[in-house]
Amino acid sequence: MNTQTIELDVNKRGCGNNCIRIAQGEGGGTTIKALIYDNGGELSLSGYSSYLVARLPDRIHYYRGSATVSGNTITYVCDESKLASVSGYTDEAYFELKKGSQTVQTERFALDIMRDAREGNTPAKSWDNAVEALEKRAETAVTKGEQAVTDAGKALNNANAAVNICKSATDAANTATAKANAATKSATDAAAAANTAKANADTATNAANAATNATKASKFSADQAAADARKAAEEARGSISPDKRIYLAYDTVGDTDYISLVDTED
Repeated sequence: MNTQTIELDVNKRGCGNNCIRIAQGEGGGTTIKALIYDNGGELSLSGYSSYLVARLPDRIHYYRGSATVSGNTITYVCDESKLASVSGYTDEAYFELKKGSQTVQTERFALDIMRDAREGNTPAKSWDNAVEALEKRAETAVTKGEQAVTDAGKALNNANAAVNICKSATDAANTATAKANAATKSATDAAAAANTAKANADTATNAANAATNATKASKFSADQAAADARKAAEEARGSISPDKRIYLAYDTVGDTDYISLVDTED
């Protein structure tokens, strides 16, 4: 909307007869389109940053605002709240081009700033969007610093809470260690008792084995005695006569008389 086109040369030999008319009270109401030349030839603006610079009509304050570039064309949408803060005429306006350490200015042109009939404009002051950006960054840094202080306070509270949790965990660990030690002692005592019981069981087993062996020996002796008794009984039965009578037999050998039991009558 309301695009005004001018031609400017960086050799600054122009007559300075370009004039842009803007009005107080507007906001983006005027767009300046500047075709840039270098000694009459189109100047490629690739890699350049561009700014509109103007001394305001009060000859005290100035304005510097960013513009866009394409080919050899600079486009600037007016910020009337700043650029038109002072009504009147100024012929000290130009575009500044920067690339690395190089800074180039175009020839000057004029601004005719029409007064807002309602008055009440913001008092004039110098505007430099680079400085304004620095101020905003400073304000942002302050805000971030305050937030960092708040976050640090929260972090401290969290750290204190973590310390308390660690203390509780340490107490719990100490209690668990004491219980583990007690359990270990109980297990050791139980192991000792088990070893004693095993030793007693081994002793009892040995005694039982000895008793078993003695029983076996006694049984063998009893079996042997029974066998001997049966044999003696058989022999006794064989020594008794069929009529169940026993007779005395007298024998004399030399001068000695002998008496013996016999089962037959001679």
